[in-house]
Amino acid sequence: MKKIIFITLVSFPWLSPFFAMAITAGTIPGPSDLGVPTSPITSSQQLLDVLPTIVKWVYTIFFVVAVLFILLAAFNYLTAAGNPEKVKGAHQQLIYAAVAIAIGLIAVSASVIITDFLTPSS
Repeated sequence: MKKIIFITLVSFPWLSPFFAMAITAGTIPGPSDLGVPTSPITSSQQLLDVLPTIVKWVYTIFFVVAVLFILLAAFNYLTAAGNPEKVKGAHQQLIYAAVAIAIGLIAVSASVIITDFLTPSS
């Protein structure tokens, strides 16, 4: 294993110029050169138009997940019958629900912060 590491460390400085010749010196490849599709968002205004839709989906998903965790925790509390393992699991599910609600609220506030940051002040 030490021999492989040594050979790699010794040969890499000699082979690195060949890796660097992958592009022409002085040019920076664009997305089309690399086969990456270009983004449909080209300005901050287009981002501001898309951002509310993304935020709406994020907080809707997190609130639905939170409600499901709360219902599951309630079911586990009702069926625990004094079993400390099930009660502990229900407590964990309530914590997960609180985290999901917090992330949903952070998504809404992040939308406001990003919109204020990208909107030019008058």
